[in-house]
Amino acid sequence: MITRRNVLLGTTAAISAGLLTRVSDARAAEWPVRPITINIGNAPGGDDDTLSRFLAQTASEELGQPVVIENRAGGSTTVAGNAVAGAKPDGYNILCLITAGLVQTVLRDNLQYGLDDFVPIVEIGGYPLALIVSAKAGITSIDELMAVAKSPDGVTFASGGVGTVGHLTSTMFLKEAGGKGVHVSYKNNPEGIQALAGGFTQMIFASAREAALLKDDPNVRVLAVTSPARTTNLPNVPTTAEIGYPQVNSRVWYSYAAPKGVPDEVVTKFSAAIVKGVKDPKFQERFTPLSFQTDIKTGDELTAFLKAEQDKFRKVITENNIRLNN
Repeated sequence: MITRRNVLLGTTAAISAGLLTRVSDARAAEWPVRPITINIGNAPGGDDDTLSRFLAQTASEELGQPVVIENRAGGSTTVAGNAVAGAKPDGYNILCLITAGLVQTVLRDNLQYGLDDFVPIVEIGGYPLALIVSAKAGITSIDELMAVAKSPDGVTFASGGVGTVGHLTSTMFLKEAGGKGVHVSYKNNPEGIQALAGGFTQMIFASAREAALLKDDPNVRVLAVTSPARTTNLPNVPTTAEIGYPQVNSRVWYSYAAPKGVPDEVVTKFSAAIVKGVKDPKFQERFTPLSFQTDIKTGDELTAFLKAEQDKFRKVITENNIRLNN
């Protein structure tokens, strides 16, 4: 039965909801009114940290508030991911979401968050990978590598950890090549590369930036890069497509995301600030020579890209029974 009291209560609730909506919209329109934190899932000095610190300077100027970096290293970026997934969706906690972080969402059984707990904001691009072999272990060409990979014992390949992009890309490459391998996991890529140079392992996929530092090292050979075209810092190194493996095209990319529920206005403003920084000639002058390849994605295009990456790595993980339970 409709009574005057029910009508008044309904009207009051509607007015309250409308006021709350207008307050929320007003706060989003005013954003930011205090410092913004970009949460990095690795220790200072890594590529995600270096890129974000550079872009934070431009974003601070553009947004009129300090954009600060907080390194939350641990769990292959999951410490930072968990912190941002559980943060208030007001635009003041942003996650630097990288390839390794996305992989964790399909690799770990006990992860308490997923891709759907974030709103993707912008992808800026990244570094292609490079196939590096150990000359000290007697491999100096793709033919020699294939001979070892197709031998009864297979090739010994290093990576910076279980489920890293290097690990999964090596696994994809060996399947495409019809070879097999034994995975040796290290704490990080530098340790894996050091083992390779020492002849303790025979192959690794590392970033093209890391590979360029090794081009004069007689103990290793850089055989290919995973980019569509040759990179600026390794111009004489062919692409994986050129050597016959076009499907091996992984890269280490960098993007930014906010907790689910963040206002659209925040996404628009933060994205614009980051894109402006990436297009800044100073950014290009610093990172392009290192083989950084700009690839800006936002909105539906970015969402589709992230889901496609998830599906790609989920297939590799599932087919090769790769799991990480802690």
